[in-house]
Parts: sequence; structure tokens; C-alpha cells
Amino acid sequence: MTTPISAEYLALQEVLAGRYSIERELGRGGMGIVLLARDVALDRPVAIKLLPPHLAANGDARDRFLREARTAAGLSHPNIVAIHLVEARGEFVYFVMGYVDGETLRERVERSGPLTPRLAMKLLQEVAWALGYAHQRGVIHRDVKPDNIMIERATDRALVTDFGIARGITERESPGSAIVGTARYMSPEQACGEPVDARSDLYSLGAAFFYALTGRAPFGGSSLPAIMAKQVAEPAPLLQFIRPEVPAKLASVIDRCLLKAPLERFQLGDDVARVVGEARGREFRAPPLVRAFIRNAQVSTMVLLATGVAGESVAAGSAGVSVSFGGPGIIGFILVTQLVVVARRLLKDGYGFGDIRAALLAEAQVQEEEAEVIKQRRWLRRLDTLWYRLWAGRMGRWFFRVAGIGLHAPTRAPLAAVEPTESLLGRSALSVYNALPDATRHQVPGVPQALEHLEAGAEALRARGDTGDRLTETVAALEHLRVALLRLQAGAGSVPDLTQALERAREIGKQVDRRLEAESEVRKALE
Repeated sequence: MTTPISAEYLALQEVLAGRYSIERELGRGGMGIVLLARDVALDRPVAIKLLPPHLAANGDARDRFLREARTAAGLSHPNIVAIHLVEARGEFVYFVMGYVDGETLRERVERSGPLTPRLAMKLLQEVAWALGYAHQRGVIHRDVKPDNIMIERATDRALVTDFGIARGITERESPGSAIVGTARYMSPEQACGEPVDARSDLYSLGAAFFYALTGRAPFGGSSLPAIMAKQVAEPAPLLQFIRPEVPAKLASVIDRCLLKAPLERFQLGDDVARVVGEARGREFRAPPLVRAFIRNAQVSTMVLLATGVAGESVAAGSAGVSVSFGGPGIIGFILVTQLVVVARRLLKDGYGFGDIRAALLAEAQVQEEEAEVIKQRRWLRRLDTLWYRLWAGRMGRWFFRVAGIGLHAPTRAPLAAVEPTESLLGRSALSVYNALPDATRHQVPGVPQALEHLEAGAEALRARGDTGDRLTETVAALEHLRVALLRLQAGAGSVPDLTQALERAREIGKQVDRRLEAESEVRKALE
């Protein structure tokens, strides 16, 4: 023990003697005190969450605390803190959970500032996986916030903790029941005391990662009622307005989570995880042979540059001092030969310069974010990035062309094309429309044309590199139209609802047309 335990926990230590050994207090909140302890049998650190004695004497608080423990203990997921033991012994009510050597998301932001987009996407995807898993088992968290998201120190893995106000999805709130949650991160329906479901957790998830990326919650105020009023009545600020450098795809995920209407948000945690995974597309793990080439290319380039800058070597011996010129010489020959061998192997296996370039650019992004965090000087950044700028550019293309002399490209089956989102949405919506009864389709005959119009507009925006709000709004209109069709097909929607979505889709399509026409006129004027 490095720190003696507080006197107030001595009685608890007597109860736990031989099983757990308390080290110190880690923290406390409204519903519990968290202690660091050792599992004696397994010799591992654990965390013990103890209900304060004055609350343990309250039947309702006691039952709620035990419900938390039972709820969390039934969840087994890599991104949820595991519960090992639940007990109520006399005045002590507690559970033992896995100890996470790390810090909360709030502590990370307070210590190091807003997260980099790359780390934020990783953590967001992992928390979304955890929530999706819990939702599938009928559990909603009801208090997703930066304080309840742990970041493991060694791996940067996210773990969700504190299901202290979690409640089964099938369990209904009673009229006039207390509003629970944290005001800055709770959903509008939760702030109103209405029944909540998985989509409420996803709103809180968006609010938590809005904070992670900006250092501030979406809404603030001088009092809790003021904050809750904003949660209910005001639209959340767009993430890119606060932090423009956040990638549009990531920002659109957060913005969609923060929409007021639950139907307009993501419906499942797995949906959030999937979309974030697509946004993380450049963060891929290259095949071993490609990684070997990149590693050799980096080392070889820096060695060649160092020896080239030196330009000469000086040797002292019994015959005196001799100076030799000629640059890298035999060292350079060995390094280049090794690179040629690996490059030819890559080409034989069907890889090409495009594969190497993609891996180099992914590595460049990682190094750029690392340099930003450590505040590396600009000239050092330029020097550190020189190697992959050379290999991802003309020199790399020329090198692979020369290395491939005499090789024949292997016959490979063509890969399936990756369709853009608007194409998939358009085809899916059209399929649902065609499955509707003839009488229903006759009431909304313009749906196919609107789908085609929006799809074409989105493709045109993407082709021009306009991947900001306009593309997001266009694809969202497609999505709304598809959802309206699905609801109508399932009997949960109506023709007026579909008509409203159709009118909105047509308006968005017109706006896109006007934008494209304006850009075309500007280009013509500049020619």
C-alpha cells in the first residue's frame, strides 16, 4: 500500500478482509464512492463502488444502487467496465468492478485540450459499440457523459462505466418521476421527463463527443433550468462552426446525433459505429509486405540523406588521416537494392504504386497529428515528412516503374466497386417505393424523379469536391425520403408524411441545382 486508507473505510475493510484490500479513494459522486483495491486471490487491481452509508439506509436508494449493479453485471463487452461481484452486507452495499488504469474523457480534455479527430473517431466508435450492445440487451444508460467514459492509459481504449441510472427499456417511468441525468448532456426528451430509448443515449453520446472535440458542451447556461430549456428548444451548434478543422464526415455524425427529433438521429449505436468506421477509412492497417516497404523506405531515405549531407568521411590511422568522397557509396547501394527487392515482391503479389501511396498518406496523417500534439517546430516537421513526400510523389512512381521492369502484372479478379452513399440510398428508397400498393404510389407519383434528382445532385457535389453542409443536406433529404417510405410500408407512417418529405426533397434538389449553376457560371466567367 502506497497510501493508507481513510479511517471511514476501516469497517468496510474488515468486511472485505482476505478478499479485497483497499488502497485509496479514487473519486465520489452522487450515488457512490469509488475505491481502489486489490483482489487478493487473483492479485490484480479492482475498483469497489460503495453506496454511502446514509444512502444505504434509504430503501429506494439502496434498491436503485443494486439495480445499477445487476444491470451492469449482466453486460459483458470489451468497451464496458466489467462487474465482478455484487454484495449487500449489513450497512455496506457495494460492487466490485474492473479497474481501468486511465482517466475519464473529461479529464483527458481538461489535461490535454480537445481531442484530435483521429482519436475522437476511435473513442466514439468504441463507445457506440458499447451502447449498441447494451441497447440490444434492453438497457439504456441514461447518463452518457465525459465523466462516464474512461480512456485506458496503455491502449487509449474507451470503456463506458456508471450505469447508475440505467433502466431497462421495457421499464416505464411513472408520471411525475424525477428527471435523472446530467443537464449538459441529456436529450430533449429526457429533459422533458418523457420516456426515453436508445436514441436518447445517442444524443448524449453526440453531446459528449461535441465536448471532446471542442472543449465545451453544446449548451451552457447560468442554471440547470436554463441549460435544460436550451436542450429542449434550441438547435445544437454545428460542430464545424466551432472547430472547422474537424473532418466533415465526423462532424456530420455528431450533428446528426444532436438533432432534436429522435427519428432524425441515428436509431442504433451500431449505426453510429458503422458510419464512424467508414469515416476512419484512411486509418487502415496495411498488409505486412506493404508495411515492410514503408519501414525500409523511411529508414533508407533518412540514412541516404544523412550520408549525402555529410558528403565525405574522414578516417585516422597509422598511415595518417585520409579523406574519402563519393556520398553514400556501398551503404546506399545496399539500401536501394533491398528496396528494389521488396518492391518487386510487392509488384509480383499484385500491389501497385497506388497501394503504397495510400499507406504512405495514412502514415503521414498519423505523424502530422503526433507533431501537432507535441508542438513540433515547422522545420522539423518538414524534415520528418520529407521521406514520405518523396515516396508518395513522382520519385516513388518512377521507382516502382523501374523496379517492375521485366515483370508481368498478375491476373486479378476485379474488385467490386464501392458505391457512394447517395447511390445506395436512392436504390433502397426506390425499391421500397416500388413495393408499395399501386393506389399508394399513384398518390405520390413524383418520388422516383425526386430520388433521381437528389442522387444526381449529390454525385455532382461530390465530383466538385463540395463535401460540406450542402452534400450532407442532400444525402439527408434522401435519407428522410427513404425513412418516410419505410414507415409507410410498415404501417407506421402516412401519405401526408411522405408528401411532406417529398416536398422537402424537391426543395433541396432545387437548392443544389442553383448552387451548381452558380458555380458553373463563376467558372465560365473566370475562363
